[in-house]
Amino acid sequence: MNTIRTFLTIGAVIASLAMPVATFAQNTPTDQPGAAAPRNGGGVMRALDNLNLSADQRQKIDALIAQYRQAHPRGSTPDPAARKALRDQIFAILTPAQQAQLRANMQAAGSGDLTSRMMARLAPLNLSDDQKSRIQGLVSQFQAAHPAGSPPDRTAMQQLRDQINAVLTPQQQQQLQQMRNQERPGG
Repeated sequence: MNTIRTFLTIGAVIASLAMPVATFAQNTPTDQPGAAAPRNGGGVMRALDNLNLSADQRQKIDALIAQYRQAHPRGSTPDPAARKALRDQIFAILTPAQQAQLRANMQAAGSGDLTSRMMARLAPLNLSDDQKSRIQGLVSQFQAAHPAGSPPDRTAMQQLRDQINAVLTPQQQQQLQQMRNQERPGG
């Protein structure tokens, strides 16, 4: 049961990382007990985006998720056994390396640490050690100034996002923008 919650949480966390940094401090519906996961692309697919899925893997997983969503529409009674079965089916499609990466991403997301979540989100950009260090420093400074539970400061969050963007190369910035566009509804 705890593993299932972690798997569903990863989707919500990665979804929040895909949005502007301003969403980090907001309570989203997926943060509340019993709330349904997003349906347009959803947290599961966002969690899998960093795994470099083949077209065949993506197609199989899309079909599994569509089947699950048809059988369990939004607002229906939660079915932990069906969620576990879906998770197991998805893991069966992944390679051992992809399974390990997904587990690492889930663990980082479950830790509640913004730095870990941010670094997992930026992993596909192949950051240099210097970039990683600089971004970790920026996020740590932000967390020190804005501890968990403090009121959202949209200006500071946008500044953090801009500072992180400034650390990236133009190619990485473009790749990150493409990732964001793919994760947005209709993107």
